[in-house]
This record gives sequence, structure tokens and C-alpha cells, in this order.
Amino acid sequence: MLLRQPALVLHVPYTFFPDEAGGTEVYVARLVSAMRARGFEGMVAAPGDRDCAYEYKGIGVHRFKNAPQSRFGYAYGEPDEVAAESFRGLVGRLQPDIVHIHANSSAVSERIVDAAHGAGANAVFTYHTPAVSCLRGTMMHMGKTPCDGALNVSRCTVCTLQKHGVPAWFGNILSRVPADLGRGIANVGLAGDAVTALRMTELAADVHARFRSLMQKIDRVVAVCQWAMDALIANGVPRSKLVLCRQGVDVARSLRGDAPISDRRESDNHPLRLSYFGRIDRMKGLDIVIEALNRIPNVPVTLNVYGILQPGSERYAEKLRGGADPRIYFRDALPPEAVSHVMRDSDFIVVPSRWLETGPLVIYEAFAVGTPIVGARLGGIAELVTDEFDGVLVEPNDSQTWARTISALAADRPRVERLRNGVRPPRTMDNVADEMAGHYRSLLKAHA
Repeated sequence: MLLRQPALVLHVPYTFFPDEAGGTEVYVARLVSAMRARGFEGMVAAPGDRDCAYEYKGIGVHRFKNAPQSRFGYAYGEPDEVAAESFRGLVGRLQPDIVHIHANSSAVSERIVDAAHGAGANAVFTYHTPAVSCLRGTMMHMGKTPCDGALNVSRCTVCTLQKHGVPAWFGNILSRVPADLGRGIANVGLAGDAVTALRMTELAADVHARFRSLMQKIDRVVAVCQWAMDALIANGVPRSKLVLCRQGVDVARSLRGDAPISDRRESDNHPLRLSYFGRIDRMKGLDIVIEALNRIPNVPVTLNVYGILQPGSERYAEKLRGGADPRIYFRDALPPEAVSHVMRDSDFIVVPSRWLETGPLVIYEAFAVGTPIVGARLGGIAELVTDEFDGVLVEPNDSQTWARTISALAADRPRVERLRNGVRPPRTMDNVADEMAGHYRSLLKAHA
């Protein structure tokens, strides 16, 4: 069998531009561009309200229709058969060599893998966020401590119920409800919060079964950080199909239009300049930094927030803005090409996440312009930042410790400069693309 040149890779994220998107979608767009020089043409397919096609910054994008109505099961990953049928038609027309999946949801389910295999394509999956396998969505057990990620129906039931306000002692009782009883309740047609609580063991068991089935069907699984790799191994994903391929930054974009740093080194008297980039979402922990500044009202510091507001976080964002400290400035989200200039003029980028990040990309971007990090000692952040070398790691979800850390940095300019000088060039998208090209080629050769 002759391999097509260039090979076609169809990437399937949860959503895509111009819709509001996050780090996963930025990564996908950059990967598509970087892979072209390596013999792989890329397109994107994402769920939408109708079948359509368009171009976004030189990338061909296809939308495949998902179900018009919301069903209870979709919130727990029940496959959307409308989306599966639409995607099946799409891969039948495009005939990709590889379908690279970047999400796990009702619309982007194991049915997508079935459709890929049915069209003769290999299937690759990248684990981008804890929500891929964690029912709580954060990989934080009971919202407090990092979880090993091993799927356990009883433990996951208690943890998920606690997220929704059910006390742990009662969650432990509900975790003993047989899954078959939950299915019986569902068949009767009862609904409501109490019914959902009674069904949680059934829902958790089904989520776990679907994830294991997905991992079994995928030809190659990519972990973008070590903790995700460990979680996948803990859930029985064969090491033979697992690869660790960390994310990277688009250096060309980060350094484009490289301008002199403003007045950062002209004086030691300016306030400590902190910046936040990312979603306005409680799990991203922006409120921790804001509360920390409220604890130190006389410390010379500013915080610029370049936030992305997504549906469902409006109330949280409003609370953050209400009565905000005058040293805090809420800005509009920046286009990717403008981020590097603002990062370069910041003393630190803050990454105060409450959940296990798999990157995040903002750290790579900050390091690309020589700016250190103040981040939570958690997950992927702690894997990328070396404490007191290229940043400072702070205990997560602790505004008092954040306040002490920020205050100490504001009073110690030599330390700030030492941390800045410790930043080294980060891994790049070229590094990522070189590795992914090797993985793609090995799959294509194995199935030739």
C-alpha cells in the first residue's frame, strides 16, 4: 500500500475558532501549521449546530452537526449519535490517514474512533485536560488534594457528589447504591437532583466504562505531562501505545516584532507588575490572587487581567470585578500575536490554578519572552517551573501564602531579576511537530 503524500491528519477538538477557545484549540492550530513542513496536511473537524466548512487563518475547518437538543446523558459523555453520523459522513468524504482526537465528550466520543477506523484511518488521542477521565473534571480528590487518577466507582461517586454539595458521609452512603438500581430509576423516567444523586454510582460506572473503551480503541495515546501519563498507566492503558509529548510554544509568534523592554530596568521604584492570561473560571484560581492583593493593600503591585470569559462563568467574573482593588485592571483578551509584548513587560505571569493543569501553554509563552512565573505548586505547573530558578511555586488555594509571596517579591528587586535571568528558552512547537511526525509515521507504516 502506497502512503499518500502529504498524509492528511484530521484534528478533532471540542470546539474551534472563531468560537471562544482555549489552550487546546491554540495547540491544535499551531500543530497543524507546524506539521505541514513535515509532510502532513492538517484539517480541523469540530462539533457545531450544522454541517458546514470554512477556513480559519489558512486552516480548513469542518463542523459536524451535533444533536440539537440536550439530554441528561450528554453531561456524562453518553455518545451523541447525531454527531457520530455526521462525522462518519465527513471522514467518508475526506478520507484522512489519521484522525487525531483532542477531546472526550458526548459529541467527540468513541463513536468518532469507530468512524475513523471505518474509513481506514488511524486514531490518535491527546490527553489535554483532567476532564478527559475525571468525573469531577479537575483531578483533585474532594477538591483538595491531587488524585492519582485511577478510576474507582465508589471513590469517584463520593468526590463528584461532594462537588455538588453532598457531604462526604452521605456520599459514602450513596456510593453503595448498586449501579443496576440507578439504571432502574432511569428507566422509570424519574428526574431531579435527588434522583441524580441516587444514580451517581451508575453514572460513574458508565463514564469509566466509556473511557476504558475509548482508550482500548485508540491506536496511540499522547500524554502532554507526566501526571497524565501516570494516570493513564494507572488505568491500564498499555505502555506500548502511550507516548509523552509535552506541549510547546510558537517561538516565531512569541518573538515577532521583538521590541525593547519598556522601562522595566530603568528604575526599581515601579510597582511589581503581575499579569494573568487565561479563562475567567474558578478552577483557574484568579480569585486567589485578587484576595491576596486585598490582604496587602499597601504593597506596590499591579495586576493586569487578560481574561477569556466563557458561558457559565459570568457570575464568577462579576464577583471578581465587584469592588476590585484599584491596583487590578481587567483588560480585554488579547489576540495571540499581541500576548508576547504584554508578557515581556510583566515582572511575573501568575498561574494560580486549583486543578491539575496539563501545561499550561501560558508558561511556555512566558518563558519564550523571558518572563518568570508565580504559580501553584500543582500538576503541570510544578513540572515546568523550577522553584526559585525561573519562578516561584506557591501552595495552591491559599491566598495568605500568595500574599506573603507577592509582598516579598515586591520588596526584593534583585530576586526578581535573578528569577528573570533564570528563564531558559522553552520547548517549541517545532520540537512537538518533530516528535508527532515520528509517531504519525510509525502508525502509518504499521498499518500500511
